Amino acid sequence: MKEDAAELALAALLDALASVLIPLEITPGRLSQIARASFVKIGITQARMRVSGRPHLARIAALTGLSRAEVKRLVSTNFKVGKRQPDTSPRALRVLNAWQKSKRYSRAGRTRPLRIQGPFPSFETLCREYSGDIPYRVILTELERRENLTFQKNRSWVSINRSPKHRAAQRDELKSLVFAASIIESLSHENAVLVRRKATVKAPNNIQDSYVEKAVAGRVEGLLESLPQLFVTRRNSRRNKARVDVFTLVSKNNSIRSSRS
Repeated sequence: MKEDAAELALAALLDALASVLIPLEITPGRLSQIARASFVKIGITQARMRVSGRPHLARIAALTGLSRAEVKRLVSTNFKVGKRQPDTSPRALRVLNAWQKSKRYSRAGRTRPLRIQGPFPSFETLCREYSGDIPYRVILTELERRENLTFQKNRSWVSINRSPKHRAAQRDELKSLVFAASIIESLSHENAVLVRRKATVKAPNNIQDSYVEKAVAGRVEGLLESLPQLFVTRRNSRRNKARVDVFTLVSKNNSIRSSRS
């Protein structure tokens, strides 16, 4: 039952992560590579070291379920995941990468414009070679959404957009990922306690954001004041100072503005 509960919680966490990772172009394959390096890195801290002081590869492998060969490789490279390979990239980006690097779809090192449909060389044949089982029209739509393409000749030809706009959405997703990582990293510390408290601040839509910010700040101050036990200094640890990390998530909807702490 404990394992089932842990996996259910992990699935919920991954659901939330997936909504952030997909816009950041991190696929399950890439996530697996990063996760393996992290498991080995933390496995070293939980497995006893050899007398020589070197990591005990067999014990780390036993903890993580990885092979000793893979553990050795990750330890020897200082847990470096390496550059993202095409086979761990989203399918649309695999096609784009192949278009840029394949000599069959370029002239003198520059990618050539392609007719969308038809015999080689065309965008259709490019996708047939590099997109796997994904239809070329799906890849075309995705690359257009990413602003990686420029259409020509009444949308019958397509070329690569050399200067796509940087999407602000990616910056927002990255901030969310960094924020979530900071919370989980804080919880991994010994004796860390997660205090969950939800508060709602309601205000009409025409109220200035500064009003809502002050209301949120007041709720956070009230939360700290209600937790005096965290600031109690123990007799045997007078030099230790209690520290509280406060994470606040503010969400808005059409009818109310709410604050969750």
